This record gives sequence, C-alpha cells and structure tokens, in this order.
Amino acid sequence: MPKIAVIYKSKYGAARTYAKWISDKLHADLFEADNISTQTLNNYEVIIFAGSLYASKLTVYANIKKFYKKLNKDKKIYCVIVGISNPQHKELYEDAINKNFKNKEKENITFYFLRGAIDFSKLKLHHALMMLMFRKILASKNIQTEDDKVFLENYGKKIDYLNKNSINDLVSDVKNYLKEFK
Repeated sequence: MPKIAVIYKSKYGAARTYAKWISDKLHADLFEADNISTQTLNNYEVIIFAGSLYASKLTVYANIKKFYKKLNKDKKIYCVIVGISNPQHKELYEDAINKNFKNKEKENITFYFLRGAIDFSKLKLHHALMMLMFRKILASKNIQTEDDKVFLENYGKKIDYLNKNSINDLVSDVKNYLKEFK
C-alpha cells in the first residue's frame, strides 16, 4: 500500500506542477482534488494537499475541509500553498492561512509556501480584473516592497518562479516523518 498521497487543485498549472514534482520525488500517488474519496485517502499515512492562492483564498481549501473531519486521525497532513509572492514574506501567507483555516486545522497541518507563476494572457476575466485591481493598489502605495516593484514591472507579462528545488524542504520533512514512525 502506498504511504503518500499528493492531492492538488490548480487553475493555471503551478500547483499541479509542484504536486507532480512532489509526487515523483516521494514516489507518491497523485490525485486531482475533485477525483478522490475519503475512503481512498484513509489508505495513506501522509497526505499532501497543494493549491494556489487567489485573493487570499486557497483553491484546495474546500477539499481539505471536506476531508479533514472524515479522515482517520492518524494521518500526517501537509498543505502546499502556491502564490506569486515571495515565500520569505511569511506574514502574507500566514494571513491567508488564518483566513482559510480554523485553529484546530492549523494545529494539525504543516504548511509550506512555494512561489508560482502567472501568465496574464491566459487569465480568466475575473482573475484578470483581480490582478488589475491589485496592480492599481500597488501602484498607489507610497512605499513599495521589492515584490511590489517586480510585480508592477512585469504586469501583463508571463512571470514564472517555479523552482523544482523549492520542494526539497517538504520532501525531506516527509521522509523524516516516515522514518520516525516505521
């Protein structure tokens, strides 16, 4: 029986790419979030959810919420949050975690933040409008961070921060967890 399941929900491909890389590196089974059941997930020791962040909403959160209460309590759960912002700025991601997860959920999930990609030419209308509003907000700020400046300079272009090496901490953490509980 496989020990690890990687579950992803991706709108434009970044979360799917990371999920595939994680799955390959850990020899895990890979599932799209809407195509998996609680019964199947209960066959795994480690479950890794991967989703993207859009306006502080995590794409895979509804799936996590659906499974969380129904999963056997012996599962180790990880959540990979993919966003365009620099993962070094933890406060941005912590704010998103607080908006999406209840305290009990946060206590039982280990979070990782990875930097994604955006291709403005492929955005659906509502996401393009969100990005336009975000651009206007950033442009009107008196003091802009380096991330703000990079975003504004590259607005409308393809921005790709995907980095296969950025999964290494998660992969190491999962391997260490499995060693501890053999």
